[in-house]
Amino acid sequence: MPQIKKQGRPKSEEKSRLILQAASRLFLKDGFTKTSMDGIAKASGVSKQTVYSHFDSKDVLFQSAISSKCRAYQLDTPEAFEPASHETDITECLHKIGRQYIRLIQDPETVGIFRVIIAEAVNNAHVASLFYQAGPKRSLDALGHTIWQLGKGDITQEKANQLAIDYCALLKGEFHTMLLCGIHPAMNDKHIHEHVGQAAEKIAVLFAHYRNK
Repeated sequence: MPQIKKQGRPKSEEKSRLILQAASRLFLKDGFTKTSMDGIAKASGVSKQTVYSHFDSKDVLFQSAISSKCRAYQLDTPEAFEPASHETDITECLHKIGRQYIRLIQDPETVGIFRVIIAEAVNNAHVASLFYQAGPKRSLDALGHTIWQLGKGDITQEKANQLAIDYCALLKGEFHTMLLCGIHPAMNDKHIHEHVGQAAEKIAVLFAHYRNK
């Protein structure tokens, strides 16, 4: 995946932030295909050349916007999961990560971008791939690594990755589909706690099973 160019002075970092914010708004409002680098430059108050000096392409900028949203909920890298991985109990670790995961997928902007991707993927599979690699795939990889670490050598990376996939599937369940369709409201903290608890307990049982095999 292309890398974001390294930032220099604080002023340069501020411009990068403004570009990313403007791009995120436009991707959400107009979709990936209809959003142009010219439009992003205008919305962020910088030149098109400046946009390209920070982000090599629209693809990179789109993936940066997705990664930034995941980062806001501490769900983008194994390092972001580190506080939760310090828990000695797998269930409590999964609880902490799961609560953030639900808050991310029900964030109005996240719901909006999911709908954009679903609408555009029919005619543009490329944008769906960009989204998956920068968002869901990256979070799954980070979670799989964390579960593997908690296994302390008693569970393979392959099994850990599968548990990560299973956990996210349980967290989404019927709720996520209904949320995207607009027929289920976002969960409150009480419902998040209950929903995550049920999913975490099921994965903890599988985790123990794999460790004892």
